[in-house]
Amino acid sequence: MSWDLPSPMRPLVEGNELFVGEWTCPGARQARTLEQAHYVELDLLRAGMHVRTLGRQRSVVDPTTAALQVPGDEYWMASTGEQPQRSTLLLLRGALAEELGPHVRAQVLQVSAEVARLHFKLLRDTDPLAREEVALALVHRFVRDAAPERTRAASVTPAWRQLTEELQHQVATRFAERLTLEALASEVHASPFHASRVFHAVTGETLHRHLTRVRLRAALFELEEASGRLTDVALGVGFSSHSHFTSAFRQEFGCTPSALARGRG
Repeated sequence: MSWDLPSPMRPLVEGNELFVGEWTCPGARQARTLEQAHYVELDLLRAGMHVRTLGRQRSVVDPTTAALQVPGDEYWMASTGEQPQRSTLLLLRGALAEELGPHVRAQVLQVSAEVARLHFKLLRDTDPLAREEVALALVHRFVRDAAPERTRAASVTPAWRQLTEELQHQVATRFAERLTLEALASEVHASPFHASRVFHAVTGETLHRHLTRVRLRAALFELEEASGRLTDVALGVGFSSHSHFTSAFRQEFGCTPSALARGRG
């Protein structure tokens, strides 16, 4: 049975109930496009960002988040930056989708360090069976992480959500720069104190922690081609030094970047 794909993709896994493919989008600002989910979809960005709108809920999707959609969802996608987008899309149908059914609803949630590592492993594995098993482990872990979703809606106003989206957009498009809280707040026309307080209230993490996670995700998917160039990777995504990068990477993923690149993490 063939798959109705939303865009041209390079297939990584192609079975009756699970499809995994890679899609890319050139770096250009684009008008909103209306998309519809035909399957359970899990979209994991590796580079770039876009804004996804489902009903009244707008979300910034970048490599620290994943978008989960269910069949029948209609949502708008808009590319608001100049960076190319690269993503891994997992599609589920049949018994596999039904198994997840009670736990799945459309949402954009943070990608844990374990899910990011599974994503990295999925892209590296070449054996079809290993790739399929990693893809399923990734889906189940993500759904498990999503189950105890924190509810902040009662205390979050639309203005706070909009400010948070603007800050996320700034970080997603400028993470390689030497950013300061004052500079970020100025770009979104807020005081540093207000920007910091609102971002933490809406997301549950500080701006500095979010910036570090964006940098680490960007670096993670460069490791495959980074043989002997880890310092270049570290500086290229905004870390001040190789040692700072290694320390942050170990704290996030439990091993050094060189160990993970060699498949020993």
